[in-house]
Amino acid sequence: EWGSQPTVFGPGPAILTYPTSVTMAMINVTNVSVLNNPSRFLSDFQFEVSFECLAPLSEDIEWKLIYVGSAESDEHDQELDSILVGPMQASSYKIVFQADPPDPLKIPSHDLLGVTVILLSGFFREREFIRIGYYVNNEYDAPELNESPPEPPLHDRLVRTILAEKPRVTRYQIDWQMPPSLPPSLPNENVPPSLPQPAECGVSSGEMMQQVENMQPQPEPMTH
Repeated sequence: EWGSQPTVFGPGPAILTYPTSVTMAMINVTNVSVLNNPSRFLSDFQFEVSFECLAPLSEDIEWKLIYVGSAESDEHDQELDSILVGPMQASSYKIVFQADPPDPLKIPSHDLLGVTVILLSGFFREREFIRIGYYVNNEYDAPELNESPPEPPLHDRLVRTILAEKPRVTRYQIDWQMPPSLPPSLPNENVPPSLPQPAECGVSSGEMMQQVENMQPQPEPMTH
C-alpha cells in the first residue's frame, strides 16, 4: 500500500502513534507505474511517480535510479540518472523519470542473465526518505540462447522484465526541517526505542539480492 500509515507497536492493544522526534513526512508517494515493460535490455527505463507534497517545499527533492549489477559487490552498482523536482506547493504531482539503461560492459558477464534489483530512491537535502526496489529478470529473446548463453554476450538480444507488481517499499524517518549543514541522519538516541529502524520498515538492496538466489515462488509485496 502506498498511503502513509502510523507506526503500530505493542504488545497489548495496538497503539497508533507518530514519532515526536522527527517532523511529519512532507512527501507521500501514492503510486509508481513502470512504463515500457518488458523491454529490450538497452532500452531506457521509465517510471511514472505520483506523489503528494503535504506542505510547501522551497527546496528540491531528488530522485535517483540505481541498477544493482551484482549480488557479490556493490562496486558494480550503476547510478543511471538523477533528477531534481521543485520547489513545490502543497499539491499532487506526477512525473515520468526516464533513465538510460545500465552499461552492460560494467556488469560481470555471469551476472548479466537472471534476476537482479533496481532501486528508485527519493532524497531531500541529501537524506533518503523513500526507497522502492524492484526485481528485474534479464534473459535472451530465444530459448536456445538462454540454454547456451553466447560468449561474448549478445546485448542487443537481451530482454528485461521488471516485476512491477512486487515492489519493496522502505520509508525512512528524516527531519524535514533540519538545516542541510547538519548530519544527514538523526542520531539513534533521538529515535524512540519502539520506532522501527529503516531495516525493519522494508528491505535493503543486499537483502533483496539474497532473496534473488531463492526466487521461487515470487515473494509477496511489503506493505506499510
